Amino acid sequence: MDELIRAAYEEGAPIPEELAAEAAAAGNVRAMTVYGIGLGNRGAVEEAEQWLRRARAAGDQMAALALGTLRMDRGEFEAAERYFRPVAETGHVGARQALAELRALRAAAARSAPVPPPRVPEPAPAAAPAPAESAVEWAEQLLLLHPNDEQHPHAQLAMAVLRANEGDGTGARRHFAAALASGDPEVLFWVSRMHVAEDGLHGAREHIRRAADAGHAASQHTMGVLLAEEGDTARAEHYYRLAADAGHTDSYANLGVLLRGRGDLDGAESYYRKAIEAGDAGGMNNLGNLLRQRGDLAGAERWWREAAEAGVTDALVSYGAVLAERGDWDAAEPLWRRAAEEGHAAARLNLVQALVRTGRTEEAERWLRSVDPAASHSSGPAPSGSRGAGAPEGPAADGRPGPDLAAVADWLRGPARAGDEDARATLDPLDGEPGTR
Repeated sequence: MDELIRAAYEEGAPIPEELAAEAAAAGNVRAMTVYGIGLGNRGAVEEAEQWLRRARAAGDQMAALALGTLRMDRGEFEAAERYFRPVAETGHVGARQALAELRALRAAAARSAPVPPPRVPEPAPAAAPAPAESAVEWAEQLLLLHPNDEQHPHAQLAMAVLRANEGDGTGARRHFAAALASGDPEVLFWVSRMHVAEDGLHGAREHIRRAADAGHAASQHTMGVLLAEEGDTARAEHYYRLAADAGHTDSYANLGVLLRGRGDLDGAESYYRKAIEAGDAGGMNNLGNLLRQRGDLAGAERWWREAAEAGVTDALVSYGAVLAERGDWDAAEPLWRRAAEEGHAAARLNLVQALVRTGRTEEAERWLRSVDPAASHSSGPAPSGSRGAGAPEGPAADGRPGPDLAAVADWLRGPARAGDEDARATLDPLDGEPGTR
């Protein structure tokens, strides 16, 4: 079955519909795409969209292209672009060709010219090429997409790159000016990328803004990030919403974080769920944090568990704390250890408690020495979902200069005075360290 699905997906080999349906129902993402495209080709569009949406939510690019083609077939050009563009931004040649076809259809529709109906693609596209290793290689790929349209903005930009590589500065400037004058969002995006490489992200800000204002979704998302870092949440929200409306899935989670910080829990939840549907495991952790804030501990636990299974570091800490609170320290310890090895400060402190409970004080001391004192004040053992800033290395070796252990001890004395025996036991090895009393 797996080989049949692979051949149908990658090579366009025929496969009985009932077999594709069986594999799709069993959760095979590629089968969902193959089955959805087959349904669309025989006219069962509503059912086709259901399967294709499931596959796209699991991250399948071909499903996104098929959904976009279905929308394009119905003349829903804006909806089609929302499916095509995120895939095109990964460098997928088929998606870029779909965007070019979409522009041609829009132009034809504007001229009231007859437009040949596009077809739902057969499930046999070539694999996306490897990302270009140089500007020249990228320019050559662009020209392959527009072999008969030397005036296309993308072709003009590609020619500018090639002329510059050949030392023809005058020709390069001429082509570059023509490309830039078009106001094409993709051109402005690539120009911003050139400036990012030259001047850094913040140095290229104005070029990123121009691409964002021209409608480029990835640039809109980046502007949201830059503005949020500066504390301008109102403008950040504006750009995040534009990117989210265009289907840029990273903006779902960022917009959710922004709205939650403002106290709009309903709005945040809706975007966290959109992120989850788009396959963002971090959205699961964020939703768990939000549900905990609302007092829905069962719901929080469910999403932390799923995020932990997906490897989200914060969720490993939070779900481990849930298990420990139930007394299942044996199950919690490996979760904290994974997160601790990735540098999570709260995970390291939680792991210390787990080690001390079973008498492994030497290892506990080594982990304590690896904790960033600044992070230790803000990251506690309770499931908080906060992002710690622990040091990236593992436990420090004996004798290696560690952090300010007095700060770590101070962090532990609060719960120890409140009667927490684990905190008291963890303090014991520290009390022998100079300057920690």
